[in-house]
Amino acid sequence: MGSSVVDLLAELVAINSVNGSMRDGPGEGALAEYVAAFGRRCGAEVSLDEVLPGRPNVRLRLPSRRGPAGASPVPGPSGAPPRRLLLDVHLDTVPLDTMPDPLSPRVRDGRMWGRGACDTKSSLAAALTALRRLAETDAPRGAEIEVLCTVDEEYRKRGVMHAVAGGLTADAAIVGEPTGLRPVIAHKGALRWRLTTIGKAAHTSQPENGHNAIYEMVEVIRWLRQRIEPALALQQHPLLTPPTFTVGRIEGGVGVNIVPERCSIEIDRRTLPQEGPDGILAEIDAMMTELMQRRPGLRVAREAPFLAERGSETAPGSAVVQAVQRSCRDVLGPDAPVTPRGVPYGTDATHLKGIPTVVFGPGDIAQAHSADEWVDLIEVERASEILLRVMQGFVDGSW
Repeated sequence: MGSSVVDLLAELVAINSVNGSMRDGPGEGALAEYVAAFGRRCGAEVSLDEVLPGRPNVRLRLPSRRGPAGASPVPGPSGAPPRRLLLDVHLDTVPLDTMPDPLSPRVRDGRMWGRGACDTKSSLAAALTALRRLAETDAPRGAEIEVLCTVDEEYRKRGVMHAVAGGLTADAAIVGEPTGLRPVIAHKGALRWRLTTIGKAAHTSQPENGHNAIYEMVEVIRWLRQRIEPALALQQHPLLTPPTFTVGRIEGGVGVNIVPERCSIEIDRRTLPQEGPDGILAEIDAMMTELMQRRPGLRVAREAPFLAERGSETAPGSAVVQAVQRSCRDVLGPDAPVTPRGVPYGTDATHLKGIPTVVFGPGDIAQAHSADEWVDLIEVERASEILLRVMQGFVDGSW
């Protein structure tokens, strides 16, 4: 196994961990086994928790201790369990086929190319290297560190959901994602659902005998855009752009010579942290009821959402936010841009409710999922150093 964070990243990129629910994806099993072996070599407590067949989460834990390895753990106040800092990083990547030689990490001009190099094996390499360096010291640890490596982040986030359902707790968390070494404390949520218009099939030589579901869907889309988009543009958040509404997929009809009986659309609604799925869907239902009253004969059915994730937000004054900012300044310099910001995409942080969380890591989200995915290796090295300082401050009680 590589001795440096760059060597480690190259080994991680070379392991195919395409999400098992995506095209040609073998799943995260091979990478999970690699990470587990890495953790055992570090002396961490390692557990694999199968979320989906052959696709386990991996948990690496450094317990608190009074002194050298093997000493008794340090209890929290009044005998409570020790405090815990959680580092969450996902194992899966998107498919390989848009990228040439995706599993052959290539280094040039201070960058590494390969699938997952940016999203988010660079964050994984940084977290694992920082954990190893912390484990190598004999310093007391007044708190514990856990690195949770999750499956399925790129599809339905079932890995982190499984961990939370199993009782995952922490006093603070850092979610590894490409943020350009800027702390992120807010991101949008996503709500996705399907609407279907129901018509009546007929031969196209006599279309008057049918009811065209595609024509009706045109009216539904026009109605929704007119009612929703102007209102969304007026919503504000100090760190995020306004919420959005997008029809991303449409399907209807069975043949060119048949009046279509059904037409379906899939809608992606990006939400602000204060917005809840129930309220949004209730608003959609009311709009559809009004439209059906205006257009006799129109029939619209809404399915339950197939994705419902709220946005995430952490107060800028939270201890974990301050700790990440301090460590960034220590490593990057006093003038480094460390003001917390927000991002429009979603992360595992959406499911860590009640845990103050910072999203942080090397790389630029613009490179994620691209056919030219790469990461700046200096950022990866600096990210590992920053995470180590955050961990050290947590276990020695500095924050």
